[in-house]
Amino acid sequence: MSPFIDKEKARKTITLILDKVKTEADPWMLGEYHRLIKEEVPLFHRSKVAAYLLMLCDQGKNLRSAKNTSRAPEEDAPRSPPLAEDESKWLFFSVGRSRHIFPGKILGLIHDEAAIPREDIGAIRILDNYSFVQVRNTVAETVIETLNGIMFRGKPLTVNYAKSRKDEEAGSYSSEKDQDHPEEENI
Repeated sequence: MSPFIDKEKARKTITLILDKVKTEADPWMLGEYHRLIKEEVPLFHRSKVAAYLLMLCDQGKNLRSAKNTSRAPEEDAPRSPPLAEDESKWLFFSVGRSRHIFPGKILGLIHDEAAIPREDIGAIRILDNYSFVQVRNTVAETVIETLNGIMFRGKPLTVNYAKSRKDEEAGSYSSEKDQDHPEEENI
């Protein structure tokens, strides 16, 4: 790929795209994509995403043909299978997507800091501001004692038992919407 950018061609592409947005794009569908970008792309990265897509369009490429080297290694970590409910506990972690947390990062943190083997860690549910991690009953206390209060990415990490759905209905747990509780999604 040449470092040279044909700025005039890129300007024409932008003009063409703007024209198609006004005349050809389905407003409802465009609105759905717009909402998705607002939900998934942090504010300060939206223009970079648009520039990347323009670059691909301008070079006659699509995302499938472009090399996928931008994914963080944490995103590529294999998913852990859920553990049996009778032999596991759900733990609450005070970090989530907003701090760029992926399942692989949590797996690594538990393994590196608490020396817990991977087979003792089950499903991981990452939400915007916090996460839920399923661990075997035998290691739950060790994970909490080791990780609760440590500095993680510049802030103290809170790790404790996740509140049950019964506690949530009683009003002792009301951080996010009900659909974000891990028991409500088949993990």
